[in-house]
Amino acid sequence: MINTSSYPPFPNLAEWSRVQAEFARHPLEYCADFPRIAARHEAWWRCELEGPPLVLAAVTTDPSVIGGRRLELLSHPEAWMAARLAQLKTTHLVGDALPAIRVDYGPVCLGMLMGAPVDFISDTTWTQRFVSDDWSNARDWEIHEDNPWWQLLARLLKLNAENAKGRYVAMTPSLGGTADVLLNFRGAEQLCMDIVDQPEEIAKAVEAIYPIWHKGFERIWGEPLAMGVGTINWVGLWSNRPYHVLECDFNFLIGSQAFQGLFLPDLARQARDVGRGIFHLDGPGAAKHYLALLDKPEITAIQYTTGAGNSVLTHLEMLRQIQERGRPLQVNVPAKEAVELSRKLDPTGLCLCVEVGGDLDPHGLDNLYRDICKPFR
Repeated sequence: MINTSSYPPFPNLAEWSRVQAEFARHPLEYCADFPRIAARHEAWWRCELEGPPLVLAAVTTDPSVIGGRRLELLSHPEAWMAARLAQLKTTHLVGDALPAIRVDYGPVCLGMLMGAPVDFISDTTWTQRFVSDDWSNARDWEIHEDNPWWQLLARLLKLNAENAKGRYVAMTPSLGGTADVLLNFRGAEQLCMDIVDQPEEIAKAVEAIYPIWHKGFERIWGEPLAMGVGTINWVGLWSNRPYHVLECDFNFLIGSQAFQGLFLPDLARQARDVGRGIFHLDGPGAAKHYLALLDKPEITAIQYTTGAGNSVLTHLEMLRQIQERGRPLQVNVPAKEAVELSRKLDPTGLCLCVEVGGDLDPHGLDNLYRDICKPFR
């Protein structure tokens, strides 16, 4: 079993919250209406939205501008910054979407910071499997100050914050959940076997990684906030105080006992220590665990992602139960289903993250947003 005893709190949490709330009071160059929009986001966390649900959607106005993370430019921070600014300047935002630039290493950033071997594949990264079957070669669970990824992270966070002042919000990288870090370190088949044969090794690793996650979280939020720049996580939601996206994509491969015994207590601990946590429920395979999430009062909100080619409308009963249990809900929804979904869920605690793809231009996206808002005029 996982030991969820208290860990020293983030020493600057109250100050971070003060900076966030103050930042939310001022218009931004790329979002003159930011104070009103930030207030709507804050109301969403309390399920007290008035009018339409939150709608987060964006589309490029210039397809010639290269999109994506631009990972190939990470070793040249100034060029990376220029490329990301070019993306921001040619992005058409709709509804409650916020202008943001994300310092981004790809998924499961925490494994990189711990020194695991990393492959760059197209516009993403993947940590190589390296822990042997007996765990005898598991590295020391630490972030070393001379780790080049750790040092570059600090530089990119500072550079982004300098450019963001008065213009846009900073967006954090994804640290990834402990289970997903271990998934990359061991591989899916091997980690599933470990749950059966060596659960004590997993429990020890979860405990050892927690303070490392703590250190990573303190940097990705602390760096921009120390410079007075408001910060959001990759789900695009504003909050007047820091929050964490809780992740365990591995959970679709395991049963309830393993998830609730080995990983859920750690996720609840992360949410408790930060104060707000939104769980990233990744697709129909992970949805089997949603009731267990709702039994953890520390988990503030739920984000549901349907997965490629799946209709979100087939999961209405689950989404309604999440709302009935008092949780604000963010749903990644295909553009063609956004209007119908907005009519079938409670708007007071609903956020629609509209997946536009290549189907809509700025004019079409504006029309979609107007259709969502019609009942509230």
